[in-house]
Amino acid sequence: MPYARKPRLPPHSVEELVHTYTEDGILLEGVRYGPASADITIVYTHGVTSTVFRQTHVRVGRALELSGYTIVAGNNRGAGVATALLQRSGPRVLGGSWFERLEDATKDIAAWIEVAASGSASRIVLLGHSLGAIKAMLYASEIHDPRLAGVVLASLPLRGASRPLDPGLLARAKRAVDEGRPEELIDDLGAPGLTFGRLSAASLLSRAAIGERAQRLRNIPYPVLGIYGTEEVDVGGQAELDQLATLLPGRFNGAMIAGADHMYAGHEAEAAELIAGWIGSQVTSSGMLSAESSPPP
Repeated sequence: MPYARKPRLPPHSVEELVHTYTEDGILLEGVRYGPASADITIVYTHGVTSTVFRQTHVRVGRALELSGYTIVAGNNRGAGVATALLQRSGPRVLGGSWFERLEDATKDIAAWIEVAASGSASRIVLLGHSLGAIKAMLYASEIHDPRLAGVVLASLPLRGASRPLDPGLLARAKRAVDEGRPEELIDDLGAPGLTFGRLSAASLLSRAAIGERAQRLRNIPYPVLGIYGTEEVDVGGQAELDQLATLLPGRFNGAMIAGADHMYAGHEAEAAELIAGWIGSQVTSSGMLSAESSPPP
């Protein structure tokens, strides 16, 4: 079987493997598209079981670079299903989507923002896909970073998110954590999905602790772009874009990508074009909201 060829890129294109450490010492790996020195840099984070080295994320990153932007695409500690994470010192720790805790998401994003800022970026656009959009939402609603200039929520999982988790499963998870077994896998989570129908006790409790997404979204003071494909009906669509517009009045734009699935396979260039156009019209405009702006009550 022949190896896949790397697409021919323009001579000026730059791709560099990068890494960083979080404030609690976890090593994260990623890639930068475009020159390190840039006024606006897009910090890109992936979703459940994924990695920024997956083909669709690479294609989006390259397409955004061709639009003139620098992108820092960084793995978070939820990469893969069960991943051994290296630390700056000490033994490896268990990560991946089965074992991550969403409260750590802000640490991961903060580490990649520092990488972007080290290249002289004064404005950061945070781009999160799927569960990565949840993580972007958490960062933007909790950490009012003056460098943050906009947020892209790509396929934010909203459809069905209001359904509460099974109290019996939560009780099992709490008991496991209380008894010192936070990494015990809780199964019977319904449809197998990307995590094969199971999560660790600590991860399950972490997801349950997110709380009401609507209030977290209201607390985002930055311009926001929401994107869905028309073929990801289990995740979201036009109804969710309308909901986001209501929660983020005056600072939200939304778009549907016709024919696109959850990973935008075959439509990565369209997704990148939407994002680049939005940055040009909203983030670089003089009316941009700042981190000091107060969200509406």
